[in-house]
Amino acid sequence: MNNKMPISVWILVIAMALNTTAASFLWPFNTLYIHDFLGESMTLAGVALLVNSALAIVGNYIGGTLFDRIGGKMTLMISVGLLLASSLGFLLFHATFFGYLVWLGLIGFSGGLVFPTVYAFAGLIWPEGGRRSFNAIYVAQNVGVALGTAMSGQIARLNIEWIFYANFFLSVLFVVVLLFGLRYLKNPARPVVQSQLEAAATTLSSATMKSMWYVAVGYAVLWFVYVQWQGTIAVHSKDLGVTISQYSLLWTVNGAMIVFAQPLLNRVLRQFEDDLKRQLIIGASIFLGAFLIVPFAGGFGMFMVAMVVMTIGEMFVWPAVPTIAAKLAPPGKAGQYQGLVNIAASVGRMIGPTLSGFVYDMFGITAVFGMLLLLATFALTLFVIMKDIRVAEKSS
Repeated sequence: MNNKMPISVWILVIAMALNTTAASFLWPFNTLYIHDFLGESMTLAGVALLVNSALAIVGNYIGGTLFDRIGGKMTLMISVGLLLASSLGFLLFHATFFGYLVWLGLIGFSGGLVFPTVYAFAGLIWPEGGRRSFNAIYVAQNVGVALGTAMSGQIARLNIEWIFYANFFLSVLFVVVLLFGLRYLKNPARPVVQSQLEAAATTLSSATMKSMWYVAVGYAVLWFVYVQWQGTIAVHSKDLGVTISQYSLLWTVNGAMIVFAQPLLNRVLRQFEDDLKRQLIIGASIFLGAFLIVPFAGGFGMFMVAMVVMTIGEMFVWPAVPTIAAKLAPPGKAGQYQGLVNIAASVGRMIGPTLSGFVYDMFGITAVFGMLLLLATFALTLFVIMKDIRVAEKSS
């Protein structure tokens, strides 16, 4: 068993760090830009984010399917080309709400193509690495979050328009790294005939499929809750006097914690002996704790405490989900299973800003907080009642 991470996985890790850094110049400010600079309502801001996530769902499905049918290399080339074109369009045409809506949506679609491709590649290139490849990509993404939000807050304070230039420049770097690394990326997916796919599908027990759906729905719900930090909580914190640079610092701490706390987290996770269900339950419980703190936050300090608590919960849940998808995917379906969990995340990101924006406009922030507590509790309940992942695997 080779314990050293292959160079092909390192290429994916570095590329995803750049991709997330680019995205981190935009997503903390989408709602604020639409609401404060374009003068639109919170509901319309939510609609823009809904379109972004809806097209990400389509991209996730197509990306996962293309990976299984034409291979990872070709899918990556298509994906990164569209992402670069979308970033350029967003830079040039974001000054009206319609332009913002169209190009933010196209960024969602092209980003949706990228994610299942990268995760499926990582799982199949280095299967003996287990969760390590997914953890590495997860950490890389949060290096991007830490760097992107740290820089974007300062840049936005000087001129918020510059964040669109930074996003495009980093998207170019992302494409350059992947194109340079293509020679190291070998298509791991072997052709699988239809009869083999059908045989693999019949081996999946109802318990296994039920576990997969519990994970996917719970993941979608937690993303619904999570994105409130980019929507209603962002606006609420601004109303309480939290500045843009302080708000971006919350996300810098989020990313930095995930990066620097990994050695400690890895020691903790070793105690689980691959008990992914328990990992999800603990993470969702901590998540719920964070949203018991947020309603009582009256300033920057308490928002920071809530962010730290939520980040700990995120560190348990987020990397566990693609690991579960990789474990449960039958032969020839790795791309589609990674697409499924990325679709789940996109559903949460799609519905979250729109529904919460409507609730915020109609009933105020207190109603939003009540809704978030109920949803976090629901996700925790799903993880508690689902079958143990190890049992599900054995029963399949």
